[in-house]
Amino acid sequence: MKEERLLILNLLNDGKITADEAAGLLGALGKSGQAEYKKSKKSYDFGQGCDYEDRDMEEKLKKFSQAVDNFSKDFGEKVSGTFKEIEPKFRKTAKTVMEKTASVVDDLAKALNESVKNMEEKLKSDKDCCCCDEDDDCCDENNENKN
Repeated sequence: MKEERLLILNLLNDGKITADEAAGLLGALGKSGQAEYKKSKKSYDFGQGCDYEDRDMEEKLKKFSQAVDNFSKDFGEKVSGTFKEIEPKFRKTAKTVMEKTASVVDDLAKALNESVKNMEEKLKSDKDCCCCDEDDDCCDENNENKN
């Protein structure tokens, strides 16, 4: 088809045909080229108003859509498989973390209870002594009386 166009343009350049005649020939050549292009495409029945280029585009979109669907299914299966492999390890790790946390909390609770108990004993022993106020003389007197 390129050869025919070049021939028409050369005829125009040589002055053997007019510009209007060249335009008409090129237009006719273009229409026949489009007809050949359409004949080379697969024919599908997409209804009225669809030309061959639309059909070709719909076919490409359909293939693309199928490729996306296949990719998403494969990706989903891989993610699911990976999660199934990781899940037991994750559960074991979570259990270990919970056990360690419970142990630390128990140790803290014991230490806190011991501190509270010691404070209560100290307060009790301080009440038995009269030295609870700023006057230290009473403690000296109590100590002398005990001796």
